[in-house]
Amino acid sequence: MLQGVLQYAQEHGPWRIYQQENRPWAYRLQDLKQWGCHGIVAADYHAAEEARQITALGIPTVVLLQPHPMRQAAHPLFRYPCAVWNSAAIGRMAAEYFLERHYTRFAFVGDTHPDTYWSRDRERSFRNALRAAGHRAYHVYAPCSEAECHDWAVERPRMEAWLKALPKPVALFAPNDRRGKQVLDACLDAGVSVPDEVAVLGVDNDEWICEASLPTLSSIQCNPRPVGYAIAAQLDRMMRGERLKKVEYGVEPTRVVTRQSTEWTAIADQRVARALSYIRLNATNPHLRVAELARAVGLSRRAIEIRFRKATGRTAREEVEHVRLERLRALLTESDERIGDLAARCGFGSPTHLGRIFRARFGMTMGQFREGSATKPAY
Repeated sequence: MLQGVLQYAQEHGPWRIYQQENRPWAYRLQDLKQWGCHGIVAADYHAAEEARQITALGIPTVVLLQPHPMRQAAHPLFRYPCAVWNSAAIGRMAAEYFLERHYTRFAFVGDTHPDTYWSRDRERSFRNALRAAGHRAYHVYAPCSEAECHDWAVERPRMEAWLKALPKPVALFAPNDRRGKQVLDACLDAGVSVPDEVAVLGVDNDEWICEASLPTLSSIQCNPRPVGYAIAAQLDRMMRGERLKKVEYGVEPTRVVTRQSTEWTAIADQRVARALSYIRLNATNPHLRVAELARAVGLSRRAIEIRFRKATGRTAREEVEHVRLERLRALLTESDERIGDLAARCGFGSPTHLGRIFRARFGMTMGQFREGSATKPAY
């Protein structure tokens, strides 16, 4: 997100940017007006007293990622423009990801503090998307006690017992990677197999956490950079005289990065499950054909089409197209590369044919989708 702020400053500045820290050699917060500060980008860690100091300065201010305390109307920084997670979209993406893998049982482990707004909102969206798809087999891990909130060693035995008691196989969603790693650790110690008994998905795609987990953790990747750019533009307008108003910019999820914790498909037909894995690994190959897929899993072309539709509701060809389109949508959001180059990277040949497919599936052109993915105020 700070990279987005810096990008705006480089394109529309020059801005002189200073990092304020409570250290003897740094600019002091109370002296900002004295040395000529015109705007403040506040962080998500300011306690109420420091927040009151910021607001008392009367300098245009925006907030990066309002944490839970700042979401309360009484907090001094609540009324300022800010960035927030689009947790509704994150929860829906988690549900869609597991539904595509044909799970019928689902679970959620929330943040250790149950009132944390982004955890609560992600759970609600996840649950609603599953119910809309007709699924009711849903389990929520009970909130932590005060002692459990402060000590993972205290909570761990309860989580292990809960995981062992879950009906299997089950798709489990955690609201961030740190919580997802705790679930994986509990599964490991409880003897619960991941991913064939419990598939685990986190949020943030923090590579240090995800790659250091055992097994490695699948995670929803979000794109905060456009929000940093938008929040810097908002600050610029305020420094030029625009009135203060409450505006929120949502950090959007872009794709799921699949790792070992979800590399499994809840389909009884093992040939079809193998075919799905083969498609995910080879979808970007423009020469991938159904006949090749059938040979890879030891079936005739007719047999794979019949069994594929029965197990998934889609033909094998439709599944290849679906995987390619989802990867293309993620790249359109994350990359500034030419659309034709991105299409080729995803395995599409004819741009004209792709354009018709994309418009039919999503009701807009690829250019319109890319333009619409740029961050806009939530309200």
